[in-house]
Formats: sequence, structure tokens, C-alpha cells
Amino acid sequence: IALVIFAVGILGVAAMQISSIKGNNKGRLISEASNLAADRIEIFMSLGYNDSILNDDDGDGTGQDTSDPLNGLDNSGGNFGLDDLNNPDGVDASNGNDIFWNVAVDHPEPGTKTIKVFVDPPGNRTGLVEMSFIKSSIF
Repeated sequence: IALVIFAVGILGVAAMQISSIKGNNKGRLISEASNLAADRIEIFMSLGYNDSILNDDDGDGTGQDTSDPLNGLDNSGGNFGLDDLNNPDGVDASNGNDIFWNVAVDHPEPGTKTIKVFVDPPGNRTGLVEMSFIKSSIF
């Protein structure tokens, strides 16, 4: 009887260990994706305001708030194409992770660009990691 109880207990510990390994792996993937997004933001911050990488190539985030006074929403009530992953302004899939970014020019204020970076870790089990920042034409 003691051996049966011991065996059931060991099976429970083994199941916990497997669950812990899966959770740690998911956490590692999210951490790596967050680091990649932060690295990409650092690269973008070092570029000039008018660098071609920071262009709104599809125009969905430029000149879209024509309300008076400006209300921070694009004319269709969205977010200036920043969440558009079907047609992003930039893509880099060279390192095993898919990195996408979208740019909104003159948002939230004239002379600024909002850049949103997405990293899709391999296997896509953890979901997208998203980071945004605002670049000013002053620097």
C-alpha cells in the first residue's frame, strides 16, 4: 500500500515537473522576444528622423487626424495603422523571429512619429510581443 501511495505521489511530481519545464520555456521565448523588440527600438532610436526605414510606406498612419482640435484618433476611429500586421511598414525575419513595425507620422503631435514594433516568437505559442515609442524630429 505504501508503494502505491509513493508511486502516485511520484507521478504527481513528474507531472508538475513537465508543466514547470513548459512554463519556463514559454517565459524564455517571451523574454527573448521582448529583448529583440527593445533592441529594434534602440536601432530605430539611433536612426535619423527622415531615415527611409522609419517611413509610413502604406500611408495608413500619416495625416489621418484631421479633426479640429486634434483628438488623437485617426479619421476612421482607429490607431493610425499601428496594429496593421497584414501590411506592415517593415519586416525582418532574418533571425528566426518575425519582427514587424508600423509607423504613424505626425502622431501624436506634428513633428513626431509613433513606431510600434511586434515580435512573433518561433512556434507562435506565446503570442506577439508589442512595444511602442515616439521619435521626435528634434533629435
